[in-house]
Amino acid sequence: QDEQLEIFQEESAVLKRKGQEEIAEYKEQIKQHAQTIVALEDSLLEAKQQQKMLEEENNEPSQGTVSFAGIFLVNFREELAAAQSTLLAKEAAIVRLTKELSESRARMSDMRGELSEKQKAELERSWNRAERQEHDLNTLREKLSEMSNLVAKKDRELKAAAAELRYKLLRAGGLPKLSPERLPGRQGRAKLSLGENRLGFQFQEPAVDLADLGAKCRGLRHEETIQRQKEGLAELRERIKALEKTRLSTVMSSKAAEPLAAKKTDLPEKRVQKAGLEKEAAPLAGGKMKCSKCLGRFPNGCSHVTTSEAASLEVSEVLDLGERMYLDLIGALGSLMNMKELAGMQPVQHLPQEERGKVGQQRRKDFELLYEKISKLKSRLERKEEMLKDYEARIEQLRLNQVSLQTCQEEMLKLEDEVYREAEEKALLREALERTRVQLGQEKRLNRAVKQRKV
Repeated sequence: QDEQLEIFQEESAVLKRKGQEEIAEYKEQIKQHAQTIVALEDSLLEAKQQQKMLEEENNEPSQGTVSFAGIFLVNFREELAAAQSTLLAKEAAIVRLTKELSESRARMSDMRGELSEKQKAELERSWNRAERQEHDLNTLREKLSEMSNLVAKKDRELKAAAAELRYKLLRAGGLPKLSPERLPGRQGRAKLSLGENRLGFQFQEPAVDLADLGAKCRGLRHEETIQRQKEGLAELRERIKALEKTRLSTVMSSKAAEPLAAKKTDLPEKRVQKAGLEKEAAPLAGGKMKCSKCLGRFPNGCSHVTTSEAASLEVSEVLDLGERMYLDLIGALGSLMNMKELAGMQPVQHLPQEERGKVGQQRRKDFELLYEKISKLKSRLERKEEMLKDYEARIEQLRLNQVSLQTCQEEMLKLEDEVYREAEEKALLREALERTRVQLGQEKRLNRAVKQRKV
């Protein structure tokens, strides 16, 4: 198509130059014809004046007037023969040029018809592709909006859980008693947020495979479609960055949760050891001293035990909430990425240490699989962006070709108008020449009649 357009542009340029040259020749011919007409009109005026003079002198002819009229008639005949020869040459040139113009016009109209049919077919195909691509992009944009809302919600909940965990660890480390009245409210809020998250995850659907969209992205695209695709690619990049950040944050939270769980399991053993030491030290003292010591130590021991139990309970609830949020997030990401082989999705709160290590290894494998999926998605997006750039360049080239074709068509229309005007001017010139011929014939007959009368 580009070669045909170049050939068409070259031919149109040649025809344009040829038409301009012919127009210049026609203008020069028109000037010459106008000069000839003016000269003939002057000669007609002179002939009329001479005819009047001859009619006035007809009653008394003289030898001088007869000789003058004969000389004038000879000169006039010579001029008339020269004018007729030039007119015949001009008519032959006009016929030749009109024939060439008609042939070039027919050839250009045929080429224009062929190019317009091809262009119509190409535009129809491009419009169909653009509509399909727009539909796919709308579905992809909906999935991306759902995924972005989910990721933002999980990010906020993870930050809130991390802040609450930090706060409770600080209070369990050495601050005064916890207020157990606030615990049910926090548990209810955590359960409510967890239920909302699970409901949100149930309505998630797998994302559209971008390979199918890349296969459909062939041919030419419209400007608005390309702009929407660029916006979709930018949104996908932002979502991928957010997913990578959430991956790092979840890894750090899982690493921080393992030692806390170990501390939580060690707390009952320490309490048992401390109670055994107190029981062994009690029989060594006397009855009164033993009672006083027991009565003196019992309130402090109870307060310490209640504080430790409340702190451990609160830490376990926070860890359970964080683990559930982590599992929900990983499950949602796996469903969005069409990953059904995720194994480490069971909670590790009530598992022994060995099984926890196995579950941690499985979760790391799941992280690696998710990272691999996201990297593949990113590479697909980069390839799609390159294809879109190529399509944009092709569309720009097609637009330039359309502009050049439109200019060529406008120039062809101008040339047709000029040829039509030239034909009208030629017709007028022919009519004027016919009138001058008729007038010259009449003058010739009058001169012959005058000459015959004089003879």
